[in-house]
Amino acid sequence: MESQASLVAKLVAKAGEDSDFRARLLSDTNAALTEVFGITVPEDFNVIVHEEDARTAHLVLPAAAELSDAQLQQAAGGAWCGEPKWY
Repeated sequence: MESQASLVAKLVAKAGEDSDFRARLLSDTNAALTEVFGITVPEDFNVIVHEEDARTAHLVLPAAAELSDAQLQQAAGGAWCGEPKWY
């Protein structure tokens, strides 16, 4: 399986060489990915393509790790995960 970074590099290179692909990638991302790379994007997954300009930069943060309610309660309550050892 190809890495995400490798796929993104190929997409950026193709969009830089082919203005029709670039326009299609911006207007109908899923169709462009399917036509050119054979990638089918699941309906419950979003791919959003942005185009930077000289006055705009995009910063993408990874998804935040979510804790369960039980984990949050332990963290907030200062729960101890073992027996204290007194030396």
